[in-house]
Amino acid sequence: MNSIISDLNHLIEGEVTNKEADLGAVSQDFGGIIQKQPLIVVRPQNSTDVAKAIKYAAEQELTISSRAAGHSLSGQSLNQGGILLDMRNLNQIHEFRPNELWYKADAGVTWKQVVDTSIPHGVIPPVLTNNFEVTLGGTLSAGGLGLSSFRYGSQTDNCLGLEVVTGTGDIVWCTPEENSELFYHVLCGYGQFGIITKVQNRLRKYRPLTRSYFLCYDDLEHLLNDEVFLISEGRIDGLVSLFSPCLLGFSRASKKGIKPLIQWFYRMQITLEVDTVNDINEQKLLSDLNFYRHIHTEELTFEKFIQPIAQIPHPVETANSWIDVLLPMSAAKEYIDIALQRLPSFIDFRTVPVGSFCLVSSNTKMPMFPLPDEEFIIGLGMYPTIPKSQIKPVTEQLNSLTDLGLQMGGKRYMATWVDFDLPQWRLQFGDYWTTVNEIKRKYDPHGILNPGFFKYEQVAQTNVNRTYIQTH
Repeated sequence: MNSIISDLNHLIEGEVTNKEADLGAVSQDFGGIIQKQPLIVVRPQNSTDVAKAIKYAAEQELTISSRAAGHSLSGQSLNQGGILLDMRNLNQIHEFRPNELWYKADAGVTWKQVVDTSIPHGVIPPVLTNNFEVTLGGTLSAGGLGLSSFRYGSQTDNCLGLEVVTGTGDIVWCTPEENSELFYHVLCGYGQFGIITKVQNRLRKYRPLTRSYFLCYDDLEHLLNDEVFLISEGRIDGLVSLFSPCLLGFSRASKKGIKPLIQWFYRMQITLEVDTVNDINEQKLLSDLNFYRHIHTEELTFEKFIQPIAQIPHPVETANSWIDVLLPMSAAKEYIDIALQRLPSFIDFRTVPVGSFCLVSSNTKMPMFPLPDEEFIIGLGMYPTIPKSQIKPVTEQLNSLTDLGLQMGGKRYMATWVDFDLPQWRLQFGDYWTTVNEIKRKYDPHGILNPGFFKYEQVAQTNVNRTYIQTH
């Protein structure tokens, strides 16, 4: 240990530590389900530090992972017994070009930094999640979805360039035209093929005002059809739906004992971005929709509208076993009906946020972000925060719902809780799974980058006396 610390201190400009408090601080992520403790934490000051740390890890046969805000749910930002790169010191915006609609920044920059810089110039990133405290490198490694993803894709679809350090310690600038293979696999790649150190992202101009309509549905099919209609017609700028259960009583006729009688209601929020509210033809917008009741209209400045509604609480001794299932429109109603029927059997359904969102396949083009084979995609999100004592039974049920989604032609958004075995990884990527394994071998030949999340095919390495891609 002392020799490793000494070696890294001579190599790295940034800080190297193995203090117990520093190791403990990076041993759990937002999910609260997986725990891993690295041997050493490195806080790089620049891309060269990252490259030197990776080369050293390869020489010493140590694994190496990157982390910033630690907002992963399945341990993607953790490391067991190796080197953990804490990327938060890489936090500068280097170029900001509002007239050219792009900026360049370090991977450890938060989205809040970008938003605060952008808003005074009348521009904004095209897609924002509901958490501005996470970093550019983190969400670009995962995907990054928001209220406008049906139009602009994921945050990765708005990336123009990346500086990446590969598993061999090479620092590479890549774009859709230059080193494109690396570009398209590091995005949504969860640190498997390289570690992002700098990004160049797109901006767009925004309009100053928003109006949101809150529409209540009592029929799921009407809701889903209206979501697709609004998107296909290009009538709105933001869309999200939340599901609310109404407990109407209990039935004693069930073979499994008392069964709750639940009526689900669905609240769709649609948002328009305008120069003036007089630009809105409300009658035309709403007349073709099949909602049960128009319950609220809200007008906000654009700057206020995009702000996260609230910080997500994370009580002590709880876990966030959240999942997003991406469904082909043709199977969405059937799947959601089954999921909502199962939910009360294994969790307090009254406390679980459930909702849907939409994606359009042609706007989301990342190969590491698999989508169902249809143009219109319905995302179903179920976000339980549970006592840690319930992790095993709840995640077993969520894995069962994952299997059902995969069988019905769906995919999983891997930024949420994922615990795939090898057959599930094959289903997730389909025919592209072979390519994923080949890309891993090419850019991480020693198999040291961010292990333990993806479960690759086992391949014997010829030039080193060990296996470099392990199934777990």
